[in-house]
Amino acid sequence: MKKFVSLILISLLVFAPFALADDTGSTSDSADKVLESEPVKVNDTEVVDSEVINQAVKESTLLVQLKKHLAQSRYRYFVLQNNMEVAKEGLVQLEDTVAVLEEEIVNLNDTIDDTMNKIRSVKTQVERGEMEISDIEEEVLVLELQFEDQKEVVQDLMRLLYVKRDVFYDDEGVNPVKVLVSPDSISETLQKVTYLNLIENENQSQIKKLADLDFQLKGKRNDLREKRTELDRMDSELKEELQAQVEERNAKQNVLNETKEEKLIYESMLVTADEKAEDIQREIEIYEENVKIMEGKMMDIRSVLTEDQQAIIDQIETDALENFAVSDAASSIDLQWPVSPGKGLTAFFSDSNYVRVFGVQHHAVDIRANQGSTIFAPADGVVYKVVFKENSTNYAYVMIAHRKGVMTVVGHVSEPLVEPGEYVKQGQIIALSGGTPNTVGSGYRTTGPHVHFEVWQSGVLVDPLLYLPLEEVPVNSLPEQYVKMIQEDMESTIKDLQNALLQSP
Repeated sequence: MKKFVSLILISLLVFAPFALADDTGSTSDSADKVLESEPVKVNDTEVVDSEVINQAVKESTLLVQLKKHLAQSRYRYFVLQNNMEVAKEGLVQLEDTVAVLEEEIVNLNDTIDDTMNKIRSVKTQVERGEMEISDIEEEVLVLELQFEDQKEVVQDLMRLLYVKRDVFYDDEGVNPVKVLVSPDSISETLQKVTYLNLIENENQSQIKKLADLDFQLKGKRNDLREKRTELDRMDSELKEELQAQVEERNAKQNVLNETKEEKLIYESMLVTADEKAEDIQREIEIYEENVKIMEGKMMDIRSVLTEDQQAIIDQIETDALENFAVSDAASSIDLQWPVSPGKGLTAFFSDSNYVRVFGVQHHAVDIRANQGSTIFAPADGVVYKVVFKENSTNYAYVMIAHRKGVMTVVGHVSEPLVEPGEYVKQGQIIALSGGTPNTVGSGYRTTGPHVHFEVWQSGVLVDPLLYLPLEEVPVNSLPEQYVKMIQEDMESTIKDLQNALLQSP
């Protein structure tokens, strides 16, 4: 480690005059004052010459530069740790979502099994019903035969009654004259009349039986129709219910698969972030040691300077730090929109509305775009991954690795136009957009055509709107915090212009 630190320090010392030209330019007046100072005696024996003073200026400037790098590294480490905490929370949420989906799928499978058992039961009932229907049809056939036989009996009785009644009866009943003129004896004739009455009663009974048989036939036929209708209805309803349950189970399974894939990406990127954090930590240790070494050297040099010269050195350090912002180290590459945001944004980073609709967090922005729109590379980089299955509605995306630990993802692509390992330039066409439900590459968490856009910084998902030009987005589609960012940027630009005008000759 000591040897490595020394090499870095030597490199900084050798190249400092060139690397720090911009930083030292603003302090040249103060440096000139130091160089113009009169040489002084130290312990009444040694004189501080211009070479020592010049070395003091250079090493003071180098110390300031090292402190800047140290502060920036610490800030980057702080931001990375915060982002990693957010990512870990997101991973926990994904794990919870996976657990919930798996439980729901298990419950749906149980429900599907119950429904299939019901369908099998209905099928058994249908088979049993078919047997019952067959029995009913046999009964109906027997009843129809009985009905025909009974009709013949009634017809015979009707004919007999018609003939006999004509012999002994008239419109008012038994005709005494017809009885008297009968060739039979009166007792025989009256006996025949009695038989006729009995036959008539029997005829009425047979007619009633016919009516009863007819009623039974109609009842059996109605039972048959109702039985068939009920079984058909139950079978149809259960099949529809089963289809809905299977579709719901399959939809949840697809969401589960997407969530698991997203979880794998999170885990992979967190490993990368951990490695990046270790690198930054080592970087911080190196800068801390270099600062310590340079501070020791500056103490030795300051010991031979006058108070005025030390004050000027202090002023050099103050001037160098005056416009320094530690957050500058966190600023990364500028990205351009993968598709025009002119139609507005439909979902934002950590969007609560998205959580309500889909039940999971949304660490991206969704850009409204027509199906099949051209998607452009947001920055120069190398295609890291392409996930796409032809003619499949599974979620498809393209991931690109850029400089400074930045990676971007465009999702819901209907057709990727690049391959892994391919180098792309900013603005180059990389895919066609999708997102219309049930289309190629749409995935299952979508309600309409759009582009899903993610930004990863050092292995952690971050808000893409911090990297993109917000002035291209319709203001009415932006949440309030982003509108404020636009206003602050405009005010800063106006202030810079005013200062430039005031300083111009």
